[in-house]
Amino acid sequence: MDSSMWRFALLLCLTSACAGPSVTTVRPEQPVPVPPPAAKVPPPPTPTGPFARELAPLPRQRVSSAEGIFTAEVEATSAPRLTRHEGSTRLEIPLGTEAALSCFVYERPIDAAGAVLAVAKAAQGHKGVTVRSMAPTEVTVVADAPVMFVDVDYEVVASGDSVSAGRLKLMVSASPELPLLCAHDEPGYARTFHRVTTGLAATLKVPGPARTPARTKALRVLKLDGRLAGFDWRTEQRLEGGSRRTEVSTSLLLPGATNGPHAEDRTITTVTDEEGRLKEQRHAHAEDGRLTLQVTLRREREPQPPTRAAPETAYRYEGRQGSRALKGTFTSKRGLATEDTVHDTVRDVLRPGGPAEAVLDVYRPADVPSAPTELVLRRVPSAGPRALTLTTGDATEEARAAESGTLEWTKRALPEGQLTSELIHGSPPP
Repeated sequence: MDSSMWRFALLLCLTSACAGPSVTTVRPEQPVPVPPPAAKVPPPPTPTGPFARELAPLPRQRVSSAEGIFTAEVEATSAPRLTRHEGSTRLEIPLGTEAALSCFVYERPIDAAGAVLAVAKAAQGHKGVTVRSMAPTEVTVVADAPVMFVDVDYEVVASGDSVSAGRLKLMVSASPELPLLCAHDEPGYARTFHRVTTGLAATLKVPGPARTPARTKALRVLKLDGRLAGFDWRTEQRLEGGSRRTEVSTSLLLPGATNGPHAEDRTITTVTDEEGRLKEQRHAHAEDGRLTLQVTLRREREPQPPTRAAPETAYRYEGRQGSRALKGTFTSKRGLATEDTVHDTVRDVLRPGGPAEAVLDVYRPADVPSAPTELVLRRVPSAGPRALTLTTGDATEEARAAESGTLEWTKRALPEGQLTSELIHGSPPP
């Protein structure tokens, strides 16, 4: 796009980052219907004309912020220009193309899907611009962080009612230390953009001693009716005293019928004690970049000395859902399940001679913030040796598990279509 005003609006947007099982009586098994083969998503057409342009590798330039926030290396024809903003640093990277590649390094975590959507909305809000599509093209892992590439195709009405097409290439890295958002607004150079931004993300780091990496990492790709829609990223770290901290972040871009695309970002952080029991859990949900739910749940201290009868476990929660304050307590006879509890239960349900069904209590504050939610796991032999369903309320999710109990594949219905999740990266393997 030739409009300098549009690029200025885009840069303003980038600056702000537009950030134990209970076995029950067996109920009649509900067979999982075998769905018809999913329609194959056609491959993208081979680029032609300006969209086929690429660049050979460029000299590597070393960059470092004057404030000592980060260092990195990046391909460029000359040294990138750095501009400091509140909470971020902008890198203007010359490639020898008409438009420079713009990247922003943030100092706090950002909502990956919300940030991408904000850039697309900045384009749509410019006079004469119509965004035709916004599609994730790849999800991968770079420098122990999930990275998503997105293409935004648009049309511009110029003088004389002539219409020209453009493609805005976006890349977002959801690094917990130095999140990165890059954009290049010029047709072509797709592989060049991928190579340059991946190289930048791989070398971007905080100066000083390296921090202890997460003990385990897992990346799942999310697809809506077979088309890439986002990712799910899980990390786990050991804490002092035998406790563990896990964090699961989900970023999802969904099509919209009336108001255009929709972004969902969710993070669940769980701390378990040395016995693996849930000690604390924090939920944060954002829609289109706006925080819609923030709740902290803590397990209450048990009476000392413990009573003979197994008491119900008490929990206290506090936070907000939209404009509504949330605060209260509830109890669970089973105790709230953690991810490890779910995996152990899945493994038990799927073992030869295991129960056909098991029930757990989980916490789903977006649905019910003031009480536990019952999760029912059912073995489904007709769908395969490691197939099962997970049901909460009226919603049932189909799943396939590894021998460890880790869910390798799931499918659930959304208003927009069928959402699948598939494990593509695990360290160590499940």
